[in-house]
Parts: sequence; C-alpha cells; structure tokens
Amino acid sequence: MPEIIDGVTYYVVRFLNERGTSEWGRAYVEYGGDATDQAPTPKVRKGKVFTGWNHDITYITKDKTVWATYADAVTVTFRNYADTGDLSVQTIAVGTDAVPPTPELITDMEFTGWDQDYTNVQADLTLHPLYKTSLHKVRFLNYAGDDLLSVQYVHDGESAVAPKPEKITGYIFIGWSTSFSDVRKDITVRPRYREIPPHPVLKFYRANADDTPGEQIKAYDAVNACTITEKLSGECTIEFTLMTRQIEGVVNVGDRLEVVGLVFNITEVKKQITGGVCYTQMAGEHVSYILNDEEYKVVAYDYSGTVQSHLETLLSGTPFTIGPIDFDDEVTLKVNNEVTRRSVIMQLIAMVGGEIEYDGYTIGIRSHVGKVQKNDIMKTSNVEDISYAHNASEGNTNYSLSLYQKGKLELGDELTLKFDPLHIDTESRIVGMEWNPFNYKEVSITVGQYIPTLNDSLYELISTVEDITQRTARYTIEFGEIIGNGTFYFTRSYNDKPYWQTQTNDGTTPQIDLIRKGEYEFNPFVGATLSGVNSDTVTLVVFYLTVPTDEKEELDEQ
Repeated sequence: MPEIIDGVTYYVVRFLNERGTSEWGRAYVEYGGDATDQAPTPKVRKGKVFTGWNHDITYITKDKTVWATYADAVTVTFRNYADTGDLSVQTIAVGTDAVPPTPELITDMEFTGWDQDYTNVQADLTLHPLYKTSLHKVRFLNYAGDDLLSVQYVHDGESAVAPKPEKITGYIFIGWSTSFSDVRKDITVRPRYREIPPHPVLKFYRANADDTPGEQIKAYDAVNACTITEKLSGECTIEFTLMTRQIEGVVNVGDRLEVVGLVFNITEVKKQITGGVCYTQMAGEHVSYILNDEEYKVVAYDYSGTVQSHLETLLSGTPFTIGPIDFDDEVTLKVNNEVTRRSVIMQLIAMVGGEIEYDGYTIGIRSHVGKVQKNDIMKTSNVEDISYAHNASEGNTNYSLSLYQKGKLELGDELTLKFDPLHIDTESRIVGMEWNPFNYKEVSITVGQYIPTLNDSLYELISTVEDITQRTARYTIEFGEIIGNGTFYFTRSYNDKPYWQTQTNDGTTPQIDLIRKGEYEFNPFVGATLSGVNSDTVTLVVFYLTVPTDEKEELDEQ
C-alpha cells in the first residue's frame, strides 16, 4: 500500500533476491519517480553477474516488487602493449559486449585495434592491442651481407642516411642496391662495388636518371694518349685519345668513365680523321663535378654541427655517400647566395683544414691524403727533370718533377727533395700529379705547400664559423657593423694577413687599412680602420683569418 507522509503520497518498491525469498530493501518514491538511487547493493554470486532487476524501477506509478536478476559471468581482460599488465578487467554477462579501454600512446606506433572480438562474449577472454609502426626499418648490409653497417627507423615518406661503406681493396664503391629516399616500407640496402681490373681499362657506363651508374656500354684496353690530372685542391680530370671507327658514337657527353678506381663524367667528345684513321678525343671531370649542375644548386644553407653531419646533409639526394672523415669539429656554415653543392662541400673542407678523398662514389674528408712517412724522391733514381717556380706574393715555391715511372707515389705523399745543382733542400708534399695509367713512365708531379682556400663568394653575411679559442681550428671569421668611419678590433691577434669583404647600405666603397700590434712590420694584426664612407653609412665587414695550430701558443693580448 502507498504511504502518505506529510500529505505526500509515496509508493513502495520492494527489492527481493533472485528467488523472491528474501527482501533486500525498500524504496519510497513519489509518483513518476526513479528508485534507482535507493536500490540496495546486489549480492555477489560466484560465477554470476548481476544484470539488473526484473522490472523497470526508473518510473514508478504504483507499489512494485522487483527481483534481482543474474546471468552466467565471463571475465574479459584487456592487456597492455608490452603484455606486462592489465589496462582493464571486466566481468560481464555471457553474450554481452565488453567496453574497450583507451589504448596506450606508443611513440612512433599507431593503434589499430584489438586482436579479438569483444562483442557477444561467450567465454573468458584476454585481448591484446594491435599497433603498426609509423616508422620503416632500413637495414644497410655490409659487402659480404653477413653484418649490418646501420639500422635506421624513418617516418613514412622520409629518407634514410647512408652509412660509410667499407673500403675494399681492388674494388670501388659505386652506390647502393636500392633507393632509400621516400621510404614507404621496410627495406634492406646492400652496397654495390665494381672490381678494378688488374690492368688499366677504360670502361664506359650510361648514367641513370638519378645520376647513379647504369649499364656498361663500351670498354677499351688501349689508348693513343691519356693524362689524368689530380690536385690536392680536389681537381681531378682526364683527357685521352682513342682510335675508333668513324661511325662509332656510343659514348656521349654525360656518360661515366671508370679507370684505375677513379670515376669521371665525360664532358667533351671530339672526332678527327687523319690519314683515313678516326681518332676520338675525350675529356672528363671527376664525377663529383656533377654537383655543380643546376639540380644540385644551394640557395640557402645555415647549419651547425659536426663535419660528418654537414657532409651527410650536403650529399643527401645525390648519388654520393660519405667516406672516411678525420674531423669531429663542430662547425657553423652559412650560405645565402645561390652556389653549387660542390662549392659548399669544398668550403666545408677548407674550413676544417681538410683534404678531399675520392673512392668511387664516396667523398671523404681526410686530415692528410697520401703517405705521411717522408720519401727521399732523389734517391729513387726516378727523377728525369726538375724545375721550380717561386711566387713572391704568396711566399711559396713549387717544384715540378718529371719521372721515369710513377712507382708507388700518390697524391699527397710527403717528400724530401735535395738537389745541390739548384740549391734545393726542402721537405714538402706532392700537391699535383699528371700521369698516364696506361704508361706509368709518363708522369710528372708538383711538389709544394698546400693550403685550403676559403671561397668568399658563398656568403654575404656569416657568423663565426669556429670558436677561435679552439686550437685545432685553422680558419675562422670575425665580422661586425660599423656606422660611419671607425676601427674594428679583432678578438685576438693573428700572424697571417687577413682577407676581408665589405658591404654598405648606400653602395659606397670603404677603404680598409689593417692595424698591426706595435710599429714593427712583422708584428701580428690586431684590427683594421675603415674610412671613405659617409657618417651615416652602415658597413658590414667580414674578415677571414688563419688561426695558429700550435696548441702551446698563447692568445695575444689586445
């Protein structure tokens, strides 16, 4: 019966157990009210799950008696990705659905669902989350294929960074087995090598669209003349003449030439018929010169990092791979003019005082190319002619030697040179070499001093490229702005004469006069005066300076 309390009619809802034999509690609800909040806590039944009451208790219009209802229970467990713990454990009625928890956020992984269906569950169930990586695995194998040079994980559509390939005696590295740019799946990349023939052979190859070497098109094992020119500055060219058929024209400009471990890009092909015989003359530059092509132009470059990271960045998207690097300097390099990729690489090499090394399609930066142990060239009995030239403005002397045979001499070798008739007694290096790979008796070398050259045209405004207190640096830059005429002082003194570049906001040309420490003409340079401009002219002045490499030398006081 309803109960009336303070003039308000309340209806009674009686809650019984599942058999209707025991009352668990009562609720008193006004007409249209909800008894849910007053419902008693159901009893726990082993192997069962409470599913509710046998009648609706959310809208009461009369007295009501309801029974508890139970169903067979199943347990649904949602595990974490590592399978070390539970994200959720749920006890639900047979035939009903579990409620999945929020999946974990896993770095570089994307949640794709659960490994089993959690609807209409009929038995105990354990589920594991499914993820797919948003990264692709790129494996770089060694030449033998039994070891890894590098394993990298890259995002979809991005590129991997090629590791340094092995240097294998008697072979040149010519690239990788597959592209690792725009990676869309897991890939395995293998190095490609080509054997260097025991005897010189001119082998010509087509260039693929990505500038990697393609199919072989021709080979010659004899020439009428051939000269390879190599210099420590990175210059490497070839010229040769062949007897060919008049109609033969399979080799074109842009094809690749491999000979004695060097790779060239053919830049010139000429034919000449003399006495009924057709001669073909060709010329080529080292294949790295293709980095001067328009497609590899650098419009802007601003990066600080190790020499290796610079070279990796600069070679990205080219057919070249980094070779050995002897420097771990942190370098800042800025470019804001349109320049060639190769000129930026050569600038990087000059900044650290390095020397370029070619090995097939690898480019390395070495502290010293060639043999370090000095060789007394005059004691080898190979010298045929000797001459020298002295450059007064640069203060250096170069010696030219013609040799009977090349022997084991290589570019960059350290030499001692003593020749009494010309009063020559010096220690120096091979800075240039011209030789015929088909006739080792045709060889001449240039012996002298090599200093890397910084290219002023790469930038109009740059910051300090090295911490000048770092004694291993050979070159640095100091710059600043001067309003009107004034004086610019360096942060320290420099023994070698600096070079400079200026830029004004009104187009005037300033006069720069260097200042030495004291009046003695051999004292170090400490700054410069700027004159010849208007009082409101703003002048940017950049000085290119040589830092002493002697670690024992103390910084000069300003």
